[in-house]
Amino acid sequence: MTLAEAAQRCGPELFELARRHGFPEPEASPGGTEFYSRREVATWLARAGHDVPEEPRALLIADRALRLADVLEGADVPPGALHALGLPIT
Repeated sequence: MTLAEAAQRCGPELFELARRHGFPEPEASPGGTEFYSRREVATWLARAGHDVPEEPRALLIADRALRLADVLEGADVPPGALHALGLPIT
């Protein structure tokens, strides 16, 4: 998620909090847009004593699916396993 998307869920003060020491760094991404890990931002907010809004289940599932796809990229996974997950066989 972008910092603006995170601020929509957590409040506009997130822009100020993001300047503090220890705030998660953006993930590497093409195109110049800075994306942040929702999990890392939520963990940082909780440790800093801030409220962390509950994330909709659909976003949690999408996050896990993207993480799985990232881990599987370039891994030696049997084609049957990829097919069972609905992923392209490369």
